[in-house]
Amino acid sequence: MASALRIDLSDVYSSLANYSADGLVISDPRGVVTCCNPSFARLLDRRPEEIIGHRLEAIIDCSCLHQVATADGISEGPPALSLASAESTGLHNAVVVARNGMDLTVPVSHIAVQANGSQPSGYLTVVYIVQASSVQQAQTEFVSTVSHELRTPLTSIKGFADTILRAGDRLDLSQQRRYVGIIKDQADRLTRLVEDLLAVSRLESRRLQLTIRAIDLLEAVQRVVRNLADKARDHKIVTKIGPGLPPVWADADRLEQILTNLVDNAIKYSPAGTTVTIAARDLDSHPEMVEFSVTDQGAGIPHEHQPEIFNKFSRLDNPLVRQAEGTGLGLYITRSLVLALGGQIKVASRPGQTTFTVQLPAATLEEQAARGKG
Repeated sequence: MASALRIDLSDVYSSLANYSADGLVISDPRGVVTCCNPSFARLLDRRPEEIIGHRLEAIIDCSCLHQVATADGISEGPPALSLASAESTGLHNAVVVARNGMDLTVPVSHIAVQANGSQPSGYLTVVYIVQASSVQQAQTEFVSTVSHELRTPLTSIKGFADTILRAGDRLDLSQQRRYVGIIKDQADRLTRLVEDLLAVSRLESRRLQLTIRAIDLLEAVQRVVRNLADKARDHKIVTKIGPGLPPVWADADRLEQILTNLVDNAIKYSPAGTTVTIAARDLDSHPEMVEFSVTDQGAGIPHEHQPEIFNKFSRLDNPLVRQAEGTGLGLYITRSLVLALGGQIKVASRPGQTTFTVQLPAATLEEQAARGKG
């Protein structure tokens, strides 16, 4: 009975190759393709027999990489097979040339096929089509959303500028000022969107420059409250930060950006006349961290939508949110900055109250002395 249930591993591998959504290519030591699976052939819009016998470098442009992964580590490979870097055996981008001449940038892995430390008998190239498609779809959706967000203020700016140009002489001074005010507001909105997009770009490309030092949290909070005083004229801002709170290890500008985003959101998405509370404390259970929170008295965030609010361009669909201008990038940027500073952020919400809580590393006297010596 056991023998009847035994499965030939070669059949398993054959099924995996034939039905895999990712591309698999086998080439000999000279770099000539000896086999490929249907997914790779479909990616190139060719039949497998049209690919077999051609050099791999004619199909996959790998000129920027110099080494291949082997069972024992990294070794030099033929120039045509240079798909893996010396850093790791991880993914690397390569350009695949399709029949129609379109270049497709996809992540690939290139692995030497060898047994017991012998010389490679060939190479397996894995082309991660599914991952590339997901990235491309995300990029397409991002560009589409950005285009929509840019179009809205640009339409207003152009419309009111055209009105002033056409009917300027017939408009009284109050109308002219109102139209110019709208143009300025929309230009400011456009500026904020561009600044947020640049921040997202820096975060996702790992080009964010951080200058970490011990920062007094109370002073940072007071500075943010002063900067937002005009926006908060219809709200009451309460701070609850007791004495003896240790400083936090953070970048001063990024910490101020985190606080500004959270307090600005609390003001923007809660009714006039309500209170925004900023509190901070050290944690007995985690003395290496300092915790601060921002609480508003707004409509609240439904539980099912709370995991989405840190996504790019995420905005809740309720009247209070719709009437407040925003890019939908603030909380995404805030979470990214908190993580970059070695902290964490979470949200708790119910109707009439939402609290964002942030934990950042504490700059205790011991830590400051240790870093000073370092």
